[in-house]
Amino acid sequence: MFLSNKGILGINARNLLYIRPYNKKKAIRLADDKIKTKQFLAARDIPVPKLHGIIKTIEELEKFDFNTLPNSFVLKPNHGFGGEGIIPVVNKKENFWLTASGEKIGKEDLKDHIRDILDGRFSISNIGDSAFFEQYIIADDVLGHYSYKGLPDIRVVVHNLIPVMAMLRLPTKESKGKANLHLGAVGVGIDIAKGEATFITHKKKIIEELPDELGEIKGLKIPFWDEILTIASTVQLITNLGYLAADICIDKNSGPVLLEINARAGLDVQIANLAPLRKRLERIEGVKVTTPIKGVRIAKDMFGNVMEKEIANLSGKEVIGSEENIEIIQKKGVIRVLAKIDTGEQRSTIDEETALKADLLENTEDYDDEKSTLKLKFSIRNKRIQTVVDVEKIPGEKYKMIIGKRDLQDFLIDTAKLDQEKKKIQEPDKIIPKNEKKKMNFYDIDQKLAQVDNKLKLLYHLRPINLESEKEKFFNNLSYNPQFQYPELKFDPLDLIDQLNKIKADDSPLGKIFNDKKEEIFDKISLLESIDEKAFTDHSIKLFGKPSEEDVQNCKNALNELDKSKIRKEEAIYNAEEAAEKFEEVFKKYDLKNWKVKIKENMVADCVAGKNNRLFIKNDAVFTRERIESLIVHEIETHILTAENGKIQPYEIFNRGLAKYLITQEGLAMYNVEKVTRTPINTNYKVLTHIITINEALKNSFSETYEKVHKYGVSKNQVFRSILKAKRGFADTSQNGAFTKDYIYYKGYQEICEFVENGGDLKDLYIGKINVADVKTTKIIQGLIAPHILPNWLK
Repeated sequence: MFLSNKGILGINARNLLYIRPYNKKKAIRLADDKIKTKQFLAARDIPVPKLHGIIKTIEELEKFDFNTLPNSFVLKPNHGFGGEGIIPVVNKKENFWLTASGEKIGKEDLKDHIRDILDGRFSISNIGDSAFFEQYIIADDVLGHYSYKGLPDIRVVVHNLIPVMAMLRLPTKESKGKANLHLGAVGVGIDIAKGEATFITHKKKIIEELPDELGEIKGLKIPFWDEILTIASTVQLITNLGYLAADICIDKNSGPVLLEINARAGLDVQIANLAPLRKRLERIEGVKVTTPIKGVRIAKDMFGNVMEKEIANLSGKEVIGSEENIEIIQKKGVIRVLAKIDTGEQRSTIDEETALKADLLENTEDYDDEKSTLKLKFSIRNKRIQTVVDVEKIPGEKYKMIIGKRDLQDFLIDTAKLDQEKKKIQEPDKIIPKNEKKKMNFYDIDQKLAQVDNKLKLLYHLRPINLESEKEKFFNNLSYNPQFQYPELKFDPLDLIDQLNKIKADDSPLGKIFNDKKEEIFDKISLLESIDEKAFTDHSIKLFGKPSEEDVQNCKNALNELDKSKIRKEEAIYNAEEAAEKFEEVFKKYDLKNWKVKIKENMVADCVAGKNNRLFIKNDAVFTRERIESLIVHEIETHILTAENGKIQPYEIFNRGLAKYLITQEGLAMYNVEKVTRTPINTNYKVLTHIITINEALKNSFSETYEKVHKYGVSKNQVFRSILKAKRGFADTSQNGAFTKDYIYYKGYQEICEFVENGGDLKDLYIGKINVADVKTTKIIQGLIAPHILPNWLK
């Protein structure tokens, strides 16, 4: 079972535990149809905005009399998603309307936008849609004071008639007056019991105050709070949706009004409340609720902002301290190490260097390189534990293991003795003069960022766990769109975000490098949290970019000119064992004694440089001579050599990678392969196919993308692999959108070419895993060491 027991509710858990069992297809279809929802609920005395008009076809559009509309209204797509396609109009002038964001829009502009709606540009499944006009709600003065040119709303998540969590969504200047968080709106947690504003979140981060100088909101009491909760619970009862989010606004004149309901609500509400949603949902399982009023009362009793008390069963449990000497059990004996006892960590961790020295990573049955996990036996106070631990670098030299909560179920922790010892040696705080800046501890910042970054495991979380079965279904029916499932997140997003918010760096050159990396980690967390959501594509583009029209056309032209028959008839002369011998020879040439080649099953790629000084080869892979040469340049003489140079730097970030380092790393690898093997990038059909595939996937479903890309003559398996890479992160691949990471090969190559044309020295890029934009910065940071190992052809 891939669902974790953490309190954070992830996409898969939401879908499998709450949407599928509790939300019937008929009820979901009602929720997805905004017009039917409003008509259905209005007939049952739920306050909804007044409907001014509906346009279902081009013919109706041409006949529609826009003069019948009031001066203010909101235009919406019926099956819209994520706030896209909505135009709020606040006033009408002689020849145009004025939108809430201050833009002027004419009649033809409005008709063009409606045509886009009818074509399905903004619909959930990219199919034809209807447009409708509804009442423009004027915000209540209390909440409107904190909103930038838009309508704030309150999202209430309801299950079993009990409102379990809520947040206030406030439009900002960045979101252009819309209350959608992925567009830049602000989320504010609400104490269910009191109806008071608590924490503020913006782009997955907790912030201290509202942007745009909108004032202090913490502690604000939400007007009509009991009525809002009652409406949300009543809507669930009426619609028969067992798990839903109700979006409710407060009209200045009439009070609470239901805007829409959502059967697949996003999970950002957890961040706004700094509380795990799944834990609350589990607490109300089996609670008998007969009326919405009772549901609201139960919510207030259970989920007020109070600390939950836990009672430990003392019977038969060993008492241990906050650090313990433990024994790691091996066939050849035991290894004694000092471990930190940390109930704040879910899973235990072993230090990467300790595991390497003890040869614990040699057994591929126990060690999973892709997940960086290891099956391990150890004992605490003579009590044996068999578990799976993470393999990471543990900061500092004191602890070689961290024992997490999962492996401490049979123990009680007594920290009193250690705390008293700390008090004895604690020195009085030093007084820092006002004109003296506190010195930054960059080593501490470096280690803390590495700890957070190491937990993300981006590609692991984006690898479908049901890939083989869905692949078989697809090739049996090429019009089928795979329905992928993904591993549950192996980290607590709220905890990582909290850790990142506590890391502070200055504006010095080195501080900027750490701040940029911090922002990138925030973006990665946002990406993983938005798996199977519309915002996933936006987060991917922010991290990796997307192909321009010129890029796509160039790749199409190059791919059309390639001789596809040669692609398929290259003679493979090396198997995995023979390839391993070739790579080992290169390791000897560069004196890379700590690197080893490992042949491995169940790999996606044929060959890849992994963690812990291992170059992995797929066990059934075969290689041409040209492919071996390219891999030596790409994997060893680019990725491995830059990693080795990064290891000797005083900061680990140069080994793990600065922000945007991957673009430069892959671009440098492509550039090096072209220069050494004389193989131009425009003859690399895989790279060309990836660019074309990403472009099509952004606009089409999986099956539609396959049809469009396969016509270029690339083999069906290669097309499938390219689309799979582009559709990672989507559960339902009938959606348009893409994971754009593979664009970095082409984009990075272009950046390296420009770097060289402008007089850049490739040797500067070997100082560690950096981005070309960081070259000047690295030259002014004190303590960095020049690259000590370079490709022979570059010296």
